[in-house]
Amino acid sequence: MPEKQSSWALLISMVDRPGVALADIVAHPRGRWVLPVTLAVVVTIASTALIAPLLAVQARMAMAGQLNRLPAEQLAQIQKQMEMVQTPLFIGATAALTGILALLLGYLLQAAVLYFGSLIAGGEIDFGRIFAAVPWLGLPFVLETVIQTVYVAVKGKLVINQGLAYLVSTGNQAADAGNLAHAALGMLTLFWLWHLLLMFKFLRVGPRLGGGAALAVTLLYAALSVGVRAGFAALSRLASPPM
Repeated sequence: MPEKQSSWALLISMVDRPGVALADIVAHPRGRWVLPVTLAVVVTIASTALIAPLLAVQARMAMAGQLNRLPAEQLAQIQKQMEMVQTPLFIGATAALTGILALLLGYLLQAAVLYFGSLIAGGEIDFGRIFAAVPWLGLPFVLETVIQTVYVAVKGKLVINQGLAYLVSTGNQAADAGNLAHAALGMLTLFWLWHLLLMFKFLRVGPRLGGGAALAVTLLYAALSVGVRAGFAALSRLASPPM
């Protein structure tokens, strides 16, 4: 059994020795999820607080496009009702809460996919050990959020096209939100590839899958992730009436 490292030491090991760090987490899972989950939640709250004013401007512009199609007598009444929900405080709080809930649900779904995928591939590991490791596999996204937040703070504008999404972007955010290709290509970032590499490493040292089996489960997870993102894009397209 590998020697137990402190959670803070694991942060460094996840960069230069991810296999060793993940083996440590699997061997000593108790409470190991606390630090990465805390970091992810703190970064989510800090990021939404900093970009809330820009989100509010974006929301007002999007709402203006929808309201302009209403009769004049309804327009004034609805604008008054929408003033409160378009403030940076309300939008920032809503975005932070939504982000945290999505984060926690994402951990649970990832752990479920890895657990059942490992069982099907012949691995042996309990769900608790997988759940302890999953937040560590998401550390690349925490770093990505930090970098993007710094970019937004310096440039004063939101990141619109992530990954390779710019290849199919039309410049119309509403249309791009419902574009399946835009959603899928937006996932192709170095941070997502790093996340998949960590997942492959975990499957090798956690459930102790062979290289081929670990790669198959990793690709299955990647396909499901793209499918879920494309599904949300499809729902966005259905929910947005044509202009």
